[in-house]
Amino acid sequence: MKLSINGTYFSQDGSPTYSASTGFPNADSRLAGLLLNHRVVNGIFDDLNESHDYDGDGTDDWAYADTGAWDPDRNTEMFCAALAGWRERGVIAFTIGLQAGNPFNTCPPPKGLSPKDIDCGAFEPDGSLRPAFMARLRRVLDRAKALDMAPIVNYFYQGGVHRIREEYIGAAIDNATLWLLEHGYDGLIIDLVNECGSAAYWPCLQLDAVHEMLYRVKDNVDLYNTRTRNTRTFYVGASFNPRWSVAEKLAEVPTSFVRAVDLLMPHGNHLTTQQIRNGIEAMRTRIQQAARQPMPILYNEDIQDTPDDPEAQDNGGDLAHFDACLEMDVSWGNLIRSQQRVPCEVWVDGTNVQRSWFERTSALAGTPKPPHSVLKLYYRI
Repeated sequence: MKLSINGTYFSQDGSPTYSASTGFPNADSRLAGLLLNHRVVNGIFDDLNESHDYDGDGTDDWAYADTGAWDPDRNTEMFCAALAGWRERGVIAFTIGLQAGNPFNTCPPPKGLSPKDIDCGAFEPDGSLRPAFMARLRRVLDRAKALDMAPIVNYFYQGGVHRIREEYIGAAIDNATLWLLEHGYDGLIIDLVNECGSAAYWPCLQLDAVHEMLYRVKDNVDLYNTRTRNTRTFYVGASFNPRWSVAEKLAEVPTSFVRAVDLLMPHGNHLTTQQIRNGIEAMRTRIQQAARQPMPILYNEDIQDTPDDPEAQDNGGDLAHFDACLEMDVSWGNLIRSQQRVPCEVWVDGTNVQRSWFERTSALAGTPKPPHSVLKLYYRI
């Protein structure tokens, strides 16, 4: 099913998400047109450094407990196997990252460690694509397509972006966008820059200049469609870090940015529920002031980490934020630490935090119908 944006809402094959036509006949009516999602960016992760012993204890930090070794294909296989479980529980969207995300158990990582030390992205320094990473991405996106899910593809992460030389950022955008188009994907959400308010990025990817790179993605899509006579659509944006997701800062978001994006993607990490509510109102005001058309708001990350408790089993987003977004017709996304750390060996209901999230989404979404890919098979029989 193809995802599309209609005003402030999301549709699949022309019908609102979480409707009977999109596979959710018993869903809470408040979900119609929204995307329940979570940030699970390490589904195609690999570490190309020779040693993975970052804490100096003599073992591979990414090793599976049962083998003592790291296996990137196993990681992707388990990720793909989890997708059906997420959809069954009402989570139909997820963010997958070309440059991954923090793979450690805590955020910030343990003292002395940094995602910047890990060579784990799909881009070479000249912006060309690493085939093994893109093959794993294809497995993820194909599986999501078969399940009527809606992937959000993040290109750049602040922990890895400087592994691409600054002069090749444009080439990296061109290569990734063309790859997605040539492999038949349509209706994807592109989160070009994770937390573009961060000063960690090259200047062209920061909030006051990133509009040029957002238009570059759109130009690639338009040129591809003209050349091939296709009608592919990607919905392009760049997410805000929590500092830029509060009302006071949202008023300062450049008009050039608001006019370049198809949706706003704030993050709710460490914010209060009232700050979430105020931020939503501020975003709607900024859209009215600066945008040429209405657009959806989609939180695609929210986590309440406890850095003072590095032994905490798991952390996730504040579900009170989820309730506030639901009341205000805004899509919400969870970041659950156990689902982002590497390796994640249990992707569904593996911790109390995971169970709380999926119990809430299941109760709202109801029991879904099988995906269209399965129904088509039944029809052929």
